[in-house]
Parts: sequence; structure tokens; C-alpha cells
Amino acid sequence: MEVGHAEIGSLTLLTQGAGKTGRKHRRKKTQPGSPTQAKSSEQAARAARPPLSLKAAAWKLPGCYDVRGRIGTGSYGTVREALDKDGGRMVAVKRIHSVFSNKINCKRILREIAILQRLDHPYIVQLHDVIMPQDEERFDELYMVMELGDADLKTLCRQQVHLEELQVKFVLYHLLVGLKYLHSAGIYHRDLKPSNVLVNQDCNVKICDFGLARAVGEELDEDQDEHSDKAVRVMTQHVVTRYYRAPELILLDDYTEAIDLWSVGCIAFELAEMTEPKPAEDRGPLFPGSTCYPLSPDCQHRHDVAFHSSGCKEQLNMIFEVIGTPSERDVKLLREDARKYVCCFQPRLGCGVQPRLPSAAPSLVETIESLLRFNPQERATVEEVLLRPLFAEIRDPGKEVVARGYITLEFDQEPDLSEQQLRQCFKQEIQSFRRAWAVAGGSGCARKPSSCLLGQSWPLRPELPHKRLDWGHHNTFFLPWALGIGLFLLQCLWKSSPWRACGVAAELPCWLVSRLGCSTRTSNDKHKG
Repeated sequence: MEVGHAEIGSLTLLTQGAGKTGRKHRRKKTQPGSPTQAKSSEQAARAARPPLSLKAAAWKLPGCYDVRGRIGTGSYGTVREALDKDGGRMVAVKRIHSVFSNKINCKRILREIAILQRLDHPYIVQLHDVIMPQDEERFDELYMVMELGDADLKTLCRQQVHLEELQVKFVLYHLLVGLKYLHSAGIYHRDLKPSNVLVNQDCNVKICDFGLARAVGEELDEDQDEHSDKAVRVMTQHVVTRYYRAPELILLDDYTEAIDLWSVGCIAFELAEMTEPKPAEDRGPLFPGSTCYPLSPDCQHRHDVAFHSSGCKEQLNMIFEVIGTPSERDVKLLREDARKYVCCFQPRLGCGVQPRLPSAAPSLVETIESLLRFNPQERATVEEVLLRPLFAEIRDPGKEVVARGYITLEFDQEPDLSEQQLRQCFKQEIQSFRRAWAVAGGSGCARKPSSCLLGQSWPLRPELPHKRLDWGHHNTFFLPWALGIGLFLLQCLWKSSPWRACGVAAELPCWLVSRLGCSTRTSNDKHKG
């Protein structure tokens, strides 16, 4: 594991890289000094830094990309940061090797490319380019060029950094806004966790890693639950990291987009913990189970239901310790085998989230608990959470946009595609991406400018749009008041001026007084009135 230090003024962050964090797009370093100096010096350092010729020479990229240090390594390949010389910015490049060695993974890669090129939202990582070798018939690797974030939430949560409640609100709000757009496009992420959420110093987030995402589409398949009015899919594979896995996934039950909301609740808890006066080593996931029957059972007791239902580190047991065991009504909604398993657990009420967050505001605790309800039908939706008092201070409905419609992926309708068919699908998706790029007026190596600035610094600094003076939009309101204050000060100076003793009038014109809408009456006016 690579370990580097990012020194920000008086604050030094320990940035953990490579192996453990996986395929994440994070900034690896920033230079010491003030934020302005850090940005300037970092840009100069990045521009002057020589390419890693030995390790990066095998990367077959256009000359406009200057490949730099490794960011992370995942199951599909390696991610490095690179300088896009045409765009003048840093980007993340994911090299995917052995694309066709496993058809399941191959289809996930294809699905991620297809989904990302159809999404367009500021809180979802943007795909800038897809680079494929010239030999379209025999290629076995791809390069995905994407936005580069300052860090991911997993990295942030592990730092000895204290966040203010306002910062937590902004990060959580932006995550929910991005998720609202995603769900409106008919996409379930299915693997939301801190390491899959990039965050910048201005508290903007980027949801990333869509390898396990699925497009529901407008037509419901045979797996639809006829008792639900939502698009439902049956769990067919191992999705979502254990700590952030909703109960319905654990129990192999039908699921909806509510699985992503459960994951957001788990993420929100870890963010809220950063407002507590505790060291970083005492923080951690809310439900850190070590086993999860039946998906990932204890290796010595793979089929022992009694063992898992009594194990203190069993995932469902850890969940029930916090939210309590489900009611009889909720249990009846489960499948028969899931119902039998849940009934094996010792009934309890649950301690709630509050004991772990003693200093958190009630509105924050209530929001987290609304996302962590056993019954997905009672779990808060994105729209309901956005309306909660927690976000009243910062909410901007103009940001809460939705997609034009559901995304459909034609290749997902074919259960068994040959390698040749998959190659053709990749070719079609890349050609479609480039056509859309050309229509949008793209030029150079990347499709659009990245929203991530070079050399941004930590800690998080949320922007307050409702408190910031924007003269470009509000001068019709602020300018008259500023002018009135200036004239009032001039009037005060005039009263003590020798010119006033000479009989020169110092009254403000009546039209100006009425336009300013404020009282500028002199002492003589008061006597007259």
C-alpha cells in the first residue's frame, strides 16, 4: 500500500492509496502552503513532473495524455492520474485489461461505459473518453478517461479531520441530488459505499464506479413483483459491499431502488461521526459484520442457520442491534425461506443511532434513521429525504433535476452474447459516445472540462449560495442599499463639514430617498414632521 502526505496549511492529511481503496479516482498529493499557493505550486509541479516511463510505457494512449502516478488498483485493472495536455487538467484513466477473459465482468465493463455515457449530471462522475486499440477484432484492453476527484469518502472518513454539521449536510445533500437523478434514469447503483463517492473540497460529490449498476428500463421483466408498483428485480448476484447491504439483499428478496437509500443511510452515519469529538481510529461503519448468511457465510458453518443467527458479527444481527428486529407485519412480507431465517433471531428493540452520535443534531439522526428501516416500503425515498428539515437551510430545488427518461440497454436484453457480439457492442457504444461528443462540439482529448480543479486543498469548505453576495445577479437589490449607506456616511461627514456652516444645502433629493426605501431624514425634518 502506498502512503503519501498531503499537507494543507497547518493540516496534514494521510492519504492512503493503491491496493485497498480499489478503482477510485483520487488526488494523490497537494503541495504545502496556503490554498492559493497550493493551487499554483501544484499546477507547476504537475506540469513539470516527468512521466512514469517504466510503468506507464505500456499504456497505449494518445499523445495528448501524459500518464502519471497510480491512484488505485481494482479487479478490472489499474487507475492512474494523467495530464490532459489539450484540456490543461488532470484526469483519471482506468486501464482495463483482459476485457474478454470473463463474460460476466466483460458485460459489467460494457454496462458501465454505456450507462456513464448516457448520464449527464454534476454529481455523477463524467466519462470524458473511451480509448480502444486500433485492432477492433483482437483488442483485449480498454481505457476509460474520467473526472479526477480530490478524494473519496472512505479516504476522508479515515483522516483525523473534524467536519462541521454544515459540511456534512452539503455532502449528503449533493449525494442525494445525484441519486435522485440516477433513479429517475432507471438506474440502480447497487454498490454505493464511501469509496464509490468522490468528494471535492467544495463539498461537491461525484458518484462513481458503475460496474454493478443496472438499468431497469421501461419494460419490466419476468422477475417483477406483481405486488409492487415499483420496478423490481430479483437478486441474481452478489451486489453491494457487506457493510452497506440492505436487509432485502441479505435475505435474497426482491429489491427496488430503496437498496441505494439504505446505503446512503450507512454513509450518512459515517459522515456524521466526523462531527463527533473522537479520534479517527474510533470511527467506522455502522454495521461492520464479518459474516453475511447466505451470501458470505462463515467458512466453517456455511449451512448452519443457528450459528449465524446467534453470531454477534453476523450482518443481520448487527443491523438488528441498531434498528431492532422487524415487526410481524414486515416479516410476513418476506419470502418463506427468508421469513424462517429472520424468526431465528432473538427479538429486540434496537438501540438506535443516537448513542453512537451523542452530539449530532436531532434532524440529522432522524434523517439517518429514516433511511435505515427494515421494510423498504417504509424507508424514506430520495424525494422525502430532500424535504426533511435537515436540508431546509441549503436546499436548492433548481439542482434537483431528473433525467428525460429511463435508460435502456439493448445488449442487456440478450442473456448470452458471444465474444464477437460483445466486441461489436463495445464498438457501437464507443462510436455512439464519439458521435455525441462531436455533436456537443467536443475537441481535444476529453469531452468536457472537468469540474475538479488542479491542486484543490482540504479541509472541506462548503459554499453557501444563499449567503454569498453575487453582484451579477443581485445588484438590483444590493446596489441601492449600498448607495444609501454611502450617502448616509457622506451626510454624516457633511454635518461636521465647514461648508455646511456656509449655508450650502445638504439634503438628499426626495426621489433618491424614496428609491432607496430607507429613512434619511435630518434632525430638521424631524422637527418639521
